[in-house]
Amino acid sequence: MILILSFADNAHVERVLPHLHSPVEVIDVADFPRRLGILAYAGASGDSLWLELGDGRRLALDEVRSVWNRRIRSFDLDPGLGDGTERLFAWSETQEAVLGLWYALDSFWMNHPLADERAQRKLTQHRLAHRLGLEIPDTLITNRPDAAAEFIARHGDGGVVRKAFRNIVEAPRETLKVGQDEMARLEAVRLAPVIFQEYIPLALDLRVTAVAGEMFATAFRSEPQYEVDYRSGVGSAEVFPYTLPDEVETGLRALMRELGLAYGAIDLRVTPEGRHVFFEVNPAGEYLFASERSGQPIPQAIAAALERGGGEW
Repeated sequence: MILILSFADNAHVERVLPHLHSPVEVIDVADFPRRLGILAYAGASGDSLWLELGDGRRLALDEVRSVWNRRIRSFDLDPGLGDGTERLFAWSETQEAVLGLWYALDSFWMNHPLADERAQRKLTQHRLAHRLGLEIPDTLITNRPDAAAEFIARHGDGGVVRKAFRNIVEAPRETLKVGQDEMARLEAVRLAPVIFQEYIPLALDLRVTAVAGEMFATAFRSEPQYEVDYRSGVGSAEVFPYTLPDEVETGLRALMRELGLAYGAIDLRVTPEGRHVFFEVNPAGEYLFASERSGQPIPQAIAAALERGGGEW
């Protein structure tokens, strides 16, 4: 049995499903606790884990070989709870029960929630990648305007890029090069920490999709106006499969192992001199914009890893 934690109409899941041969259940975490029931027995009642599905079926979680933790949504709590402490308590109790359920599973995870939680932290990624020998941009994370100003001045004509830690839907923030407008608002750094990185000159942007030990590197040669963030210019970019240097691939494999990630969407940049600079790894990053343009069999690789229960990677 393969369990997929996602939601309806997720194109990334739909591309993988035709390549799976084992029984599959796609579960939307948002259905807890109104439409999904938890039955976790221990002690005299036995030792078993079950989900009671919306159609009345019961899913034996002890029979789940692999879990694909694709994308999850917030719990759909009873609207009668209002917005006060009752709702907060119901959310907290649901969160504790659901996480306990996942942690109790003896299954292959792509990726385990604990690994995802750690790997999403940019500071953890940067320090670990650097220690493993991957080149990273000179980076400062700070909520001190004077430290930010000094870092920006130190990089002079080369320039500095500012980034958000996580681009949330409710408050999206564009990755951009620091200019006069940003310098004029530098005092706002006091309100929340910001990531500042030296600008890395562009030859190619790379998206490396790592799937249980396999590496699918896709190159994007974008128009000049997308030099800071290639993603907004993917539609007009030249896209093709790319062969990573051995030392870079070795470093990325080591990074994935250290982070405990079976899946990751890794962003790097190739400079005009041929340096490969690591930016970040997204534990649940998208792969379709790379696989569909490059022809690389990423959905098949995901399905194969789930079918075999991970294996050595």
